[in-house]
Amino acid sequence: MRTALFLLCAGIFLVSCEKQPGEGGGASIKGTIMKEVRVVLSNPGSVVATYPAADEDVFVIFGDNLSPDERVLTSYDGQFEFQFLRRGNYTIYVYSGDTTGQVGVDQNRMPIIREVEITERREEIDLGEIWIYDEN
Repeated sequence: MRTALFLLCAGIFLVSCEKQPGEGGGASIKGTIMKEVRVVLSNPGSVVATYPAADEDVFVIFGDNLSPDERVLTSYDGQFEFQFLRRGNYTIYVYSGDTTGQVGVDQNRMPIIREVEITERREEIDLGEIWIYDEN
């Protein structure tokens, strides 16, 4: 009886120690936010400027969580990085002006989303350039 109780407690302890996505690891996710300014937001032919997007909010969601778990600002050159992450799935997103031109849509709040999986303990994932859009 004691052996069964011990094995049950040990099993519960091992399951509860399974690490979930989030902070506490050695991996990182980084990228660069680039901004394209258009005269007409829904018209890609009306570009007037492109540049690194400084001081933009970039969000990360750990695993299956519903809300953002962390937020960072891009640096002067549009770069961002989330450090010290564990293995698992992550959703990175930034808000952009809505380029679809749909009536009734908030033209300043279209999420640009990237989903990634960290599989190695010290993995460094580079998302490259993520483009957002604004109206002149």
